[in-house]
Amino acid sequence: MKIPADLLRRCFEHGAQTYPEEACGVLSGPQAQPDVLDGYHPFDNKLTRLHKVDPERYPRDGTNGYHMDPLAFMKLEKSLAAENRQMRVIYHSHPDCGAYFSEEDTSQALWEGEPRHPGLVYLVCGVKARQPDGAILAQYNPHTKKFDVTEVSNT
Repeated sequence: MKIPADLLRRCFEHGAQTYPEEACGVLSGPQAQPDVLDGYHPFDNKLTRLHKVDPERYPRDGTNGYHMDPLAFMKLEKSLAAENRQMRVIYHSHPDCGAYFSEEDTSQALWEGEPRHPGLVYLVCGVKARQPDGAILAQYNPHTKKFDVTEVSNT
């Protein structure tokens, strides 16, 4: 999957805006064109608020994790479907630690060993001192039951 330069730039910009916390959101495209990505949908990272309310249930905060409101996620999915569009990519940033698909990312992307969001690809954008610091895509491989990771070009 190719991430268009303008969408990648917006993901990095979102990461710079929320720095030192992680940014998160979704990229979408038309259902009839599976190779096209043209929609950008940033979300608020709710993890710091959840951590403050219940640190035992949410031991991480927004500096080392993200949480998209499930209701907002479902509403976006429904509104996209009504426009014959679909979610294709979940993105988030990694402040000051580079672009990689962490154990926590893997854990959150799976439910009982299977993809939580089948068919979606994960984009991780490294952000260091509010500047782009690499990007990767992680896509679930049903044959290996693991995520295949590829670097994303900034151009």
